[in-house]
Amino acid sequence: MGDSMAARVSQGDEFSKIMPGFGLRFLGFKRSTGIPNFVAWSVTSCHPREGRRDRTVGIDDPDRVSKANAGWYALATELKLFSAERLFLVSLDLSIDLAADRGSVDEDPAEMVWGLVELLDEWDIMGAGAASRILGWGFGCPGFAMSAVDGSVFVQGTVWQDSIGSSALPCPSQVPSLREMVRKNLGKPYRTAAENEDALSWLARTDC
Repeated sequence: MGDSMAARVSQGDEFSKIMPGFGLRFLGFKRSTGIPNFVAWSVTSCHPREGRRDRTVGIDDPDRVSKANAGWYALATELKLFSAERLFLVSLDLSIDLAADRGSVDEDPAEMVWGLVELLDEWDIMGAGAASRILGWGFGCPGFAMSAVDGSVFVQGTVWQDSIGSSALPCPSQVPSLREMVRKNLGKPYRTAAENEDALSWLARTDC
């Protein structure tokens, strides 16, 4: 087994161990999905007239985690993030050490890949999920990007200046601003061959 493959197996084992602690079952990495990972991190750059929907709660609200969890689930359910089997994709950063601090300006560029997950009966995305640093920067500080398995909806969690919450975007492959962003990213030196292939597939879509 090569070093890169061994590293992915090791990372997969770590995700499998950690994720059930906040209510997700890790089912493996998913590549060549035709869904550019980096685009799902741009939902908050879209305008409401492009279909973006937000659920936010004040950052000083003592119940912000439970309210933000409820907002995430409401958006995800309404816009069908979950498959019939409660499966969806989560953007995973393979470049971070889950045992180390996150957020340093000296970090190496992120290596992002989709992970297929199943939502369990008990979950805490905004609290324990964010605290794990897989889905954020600390307890109550979300930072994640998710996609329906078929790419028909993106959901991004983030922290604004005075609030936290989720933004969702249905039919993202047909949003002009995102399509233009993807076109501008094609062939850039910081994009891998796999990312370019996903981007071309995504641009070729005629539906959500």
